[in-house]
Amino acid sequence: MPLPDSAAETPRRIFAPIAANYDRPAQILGLLQYSRWHDFLLSRLTLSPGDRVLDMATGTGALAVRLARRDGLHVTAADITRAMLLQTAARTHGRALPAGRQVDLVECTAGAVPFAAAAFDAVIFAYLLRYVADVPATVAELSRVVRPGGTMASLDFAVPRGIWHPLWRLYTAVGLPLGGALLSPAWRRVGSFLGPSIRGFYRRWPEERLLQLWRESGFPDARAKRLSLGGAIVIWGTKRG
Repeated sequence: MPLPDSAAETPRRIFAPIAANYDRPAQILGLLQYSRWHDFLLSRLTLSPGDRVLDMATGTGALAVRLARRDGLHVTAADITRAMLLQTAARTHGRALPAGRQVDLVECTAGAVPFAAAAFDAVIFAYLLRYVADVPATVAELSRVVRPGGTMASLDFAVPRGIWHPLWRLYTAVGLPLGGALLSPAWRRVGSFLGPSIRGFYRRWPEERLLQLWRESGFPDARAKRLSLGGAIVIWGTKRG
């Protein structure tokens, strides 16, 4: 069942207040796993100079900047939250990129991206689908802008299985809110929000259902990989020719 349209405003409400101070606290609260997750996500892409890549829900642009460092890629970073895009802009205008490299910035929703069909060789997104009003429509819209033979890949938190699940529940119920409270009131709200958000999403969209959605959206070889004892999941696939 789609979430109400107001769900699309959640990223602005939750993340705009922490945009200017996002990266280091996010790494700490993510138990220093973010870089590892990013490495695996990017390893799913086979790209050549001249390829066009869309990083949807770019946040502060960590993935977009890493892609833009590669020779010859044309990178577009998009997000619904202007405060996050401003941080991406600051990052790309600093020392993060070699001279002559750039990231194009676009403010838009994932459910209505302002690009032509098959505009990109690859589309990536991280921590996105929990915040959209209509998951199938969003996946279909992002699929639309991937060229046939191109790749789509995503990263998000997940709910661990088996013996790790109680520890995950304890950390998300107690550790995240307490850790966030030590940083700021805004981070306390984020820490309190994440556990219920992740659990609720995977009740509605368990891994098997997500994979089926990807396959129905044009990625017949979609597959998933759990990382960090099941606390994160990467899904990727090749667009049907």
